[in-house]
Amino acid sequence: MQTKLNHFVSALLFSGFGVFSYLLLVKYTQLASKTGYLDAIQTLLFFVFAFNIMGFSTIQLSTWMNKQYVLYIKKRWKIVFIYGLSALLLLLMNYGLVIVAKILIGANHPFSFPNGGLRILIVVWLVELVIMSLLIANQSMQNALRLQQQASNLQSENNIARYTALQNQLNPHFLFNSLNTLIAEIEYDPQNAIVFTQHLSNVYRYVLQCQNKPLVSLGEELEFMKAYLFLHEVRLGKCIRCQKQIPSDYMESMLPPLTLQLLIENVIKHNIINANNIMYISISIEDTNLIVSNSVSKKKENPTSGVGLKNLSNRCKLILNRDLLIICTSDLFTVKIPLLYD
Repeated sequence: MQTKLNHFVSALLFSGFGVFSYLLLVKYTQLASKTGYLDAIQTLLFFVFAFNIMGFSTIQLSTWMNKQYVLYIKKRWKIVFIYGLSALLLLLMNYGLVIVAKILIGANHPFSFPNGGLRILIVVWLVELVIMSLLIANQSMQNALRLQQQASNLQSENNIARYTALQNQLNPHFLFNSLNTLIAEIEYDPQNAIVFTQHLSNVYRYVLQCQNKPLVSLGEELEFMKAYLFLHEVRLGKCIRCQKQIPSDYMESMLPPLTLQLLIENVIKHNIINANNIMYISISIEDTNLIVSNSVSKKKENPTSGVGLKNLSNRCKLILNRDLLIICTSDLFTVKIPLLYD
C-alpha cells in the first residue's frame, strides 16, 4: 500500500514537471498561436508522459545505485559521476523538448530563446533538480532505514544463536563431572548416594528450567549453588568453605544462568582441595557487580584453557552489554560479574 502511494505521489510530481516544461514551451515558441486546441492537449500529454518516463527511470537508477553503493564504497566518484550525468540529462531533456517543439511548428529560430527564455529554462531545470534530489534522498533514507532494520533483526537473531551456543557448551562439562561424582558416591556410600541423587535432580531441574532463559535472579543462582556445592562436598569432604554476604535487596538482580556453577567448577578443577588445603570462597556485592573470590592453591601441570570464563564473558557482553573483570594474584582469584537491576 505504501509503495503504491509513493508511486502515485511521484507520478503527480513528474506530471507537474511536464506541465512546467509545456508552459515554458508555450511562452517561448509561440505554440498557442500556431496550433489548435487538440494539438495543444496532445502536446501537453506528451510532455507529462515524457517526464514520467524520465522521472521513474531516475528512481530506478537511484534504486540501482543504492544496491551498488557497497560495491562502490571505495570508488565514490562513480556515484557522483552517475548522479551528475543524470542531472545533465534532465537539463538536455528540457532543452531538447523545447527545440523539437519549435522545429515542429516551424519557428524561424528554433535554437534561440528570446525574452530571457534560456534563464527561465535554467530556473525550471534547477527547480526540477531540487525536487528530484529530494525524491532520491527520501528513497535512499527509506532504503537505509530498511537495511538498518534488517541488520538489527539479523544481529538480534545472531546474538540469540550465539548465546544459545555458548550456554549449551556448559552443559556437557557439567554433566560429565556430575556423573563421575555420582558413580564414585554409589561405590562408597549407597545410602548417601540417594541424597546425592536428589540434589543432582534438583541441580538438573534448575539447569533445564533456565536453559532458555537469558537471565536469572541472583537468589535463584544462590539456591542452585547450595545444591551444587553439596554434590562436591560429598566427594571432597567438608573442604570447601563458602561465605556469602549478599544484602536481601540484591536477590532480585539478574545475571546469566549457571554463572556460579561455572565459577565453582573452575575453582575445583584448577585447585588442590583436601583436608590440608581448605578452599575458601567469598561471594559479595560491590557497586553493581557480584564479586566471587577464592583462595589459590593451583594444581601442578594443569594448564588452563580459559574457555569457561571466556564463554561467561561473551554471555555478559551479549546479554548485559558489560564485561566481567578477572583479578588474579598469587593467593587470591577474583571475578567481578556485572548485575542487571530493574
